[in-house]
Amino acid sequence: MSGASTERTIIGQSAVVVGNIVSQELVQLKGHVVGNIDVNGSPNAQLSVLSQAHVEGDISAQQAVVNGVVTGNIESTGRVELHAGADVKGNISYATMAIEHGAKLYGMMSNTHAKQH
Repeated sequence: MSGASTERTIIGQSAVVVGNIVSQELVQLKGHVVGNIDVNGSPNAQLSVLSQAHVEGDISAQQAVVNGVVTGNIESTGRVELHAGADVKGNISYATMAIEHGAKLYGMMSNTHAKQH
């Protein structure tokens, strides 16, 4: 199959998840998660923390797009995007990074490829 469909997990705005989340595809978070989130394993693996969402825990994701609140570290083997509504309290390690005007980061950033150059 050349056009394999991509699985998508959506956690609604009224949802509160207490525990870890593990996925290999797309995860859209609108609610509140107290626990670690691991979204890796496929080329399409991406975590989107939308504007009303709140994560209290560490994130490990191939790609991470943040528009909401993250209290914890973000580790990515790919791209991290902090959009205008992002409020991150923790350290970020990334391969590529994009920060939009208005995003807030209280922590340190480190490039995972910096030691290879």
